[in-house]
Amino acid sequence: MTVDLTRGETGRVLSVAAEAGLSAPQTAYVLATACWETAGTMRPVREAFYLGARAGAYRDGLRYAPWYGRGFVQLTWRANYLRAGEALGVDLLADPDRALEPDIAARVLVRGMTEGWFTGRRLGQFISAGGSDFTEARRIVNGLDCADRIAALADDYEAALTPLDTALLRRGMQGAPVARLQRALARGLGQALTDDGRFGALTEAALRAFQRARGLTEDGIAGPLSWAMLITEEEIPE
Repeated sequence: MTVDLTRGETGRVLSVAAEAGLSAPQTAYVLATACWETAGTMRPVREAFYLGARAGAYRDGLRYAPWYGRGFVQLTWRANYLRAGEALGVDLLADPDRALEPDIAARVLVRGMTEGWFTGRRLGQFISAGGSDFTEARRIVNGLDCADRIAALADDYEAALTPLDTALLRRGMQGAPVARLQRALARGLGQALTDDGRFGALTEAALRAFQRARGLTEDGIAGPLSWAMLITEEEIPE
C-alpha cells in the first residue's frame, strides 16, 4: 500500500488535523490509520465493504445494526454514535449514514484518536514531542492488529509531509524550494506571485494568507503541514 497526499479525501483529513493542532508525526499516524482502514482508498467506508454483494446481509445480522461501522475508522454501537454525534453537533442516531460524510468522518477520525473514543488510548500517549511509537499507537484503535504494517505507512506519510525539496522555509531564504513555494501559493490562493526564489515580505504575506484560509497556524513559516496542504492542491488537476 502506497501513500499519496492527493488520494481520496486526504486533503480533508489534513485540514481537520491542522485545525486540531496535530503535529506532523501525529498527522502521519492518523493518515496511516485511515489509509489502512479504508483499504487505501482514503474515503469513508461501511463495515465489511470488502464482502461486496454479501456485505448488506452481513451488516444487517450484526448485533449493533443499524449502528455498524462507518467512516475512516469503524464507528460502531449506538452509544458511540450518540457520543460522536453530541461531540460534533450532528444527530447520528437518526441518520447513522451521516458518519460517511467526508467532513464528519474526518472529524470522528481525528477527535476519536485524539480523545480516546475507540479504546480509551489517545494519540498523545504514543506520539508527542518526546518521541513517536508508531507501532504501539495502534492500540488507539484496535489492539496491535497489523501494527507493524500501519507503522510503516505512518513512516511513509511522515516522509511525504516533509519531502527533501520542501524543507522548512522562512523569510530571508532563497533558492529553488522557495520558488516552488511561491508557485504553490499562487495556485492555492488564485493570485499572482513572482516565483523569483526569494522569500521576502510578499511571499510571507501570501503564506500567512494561505495558512489563515486553511486553518493552519499563521506563522509565515512553510513547515510540514503547510507543505502537505500546498502539495495536495498543487498536484490535483483543475
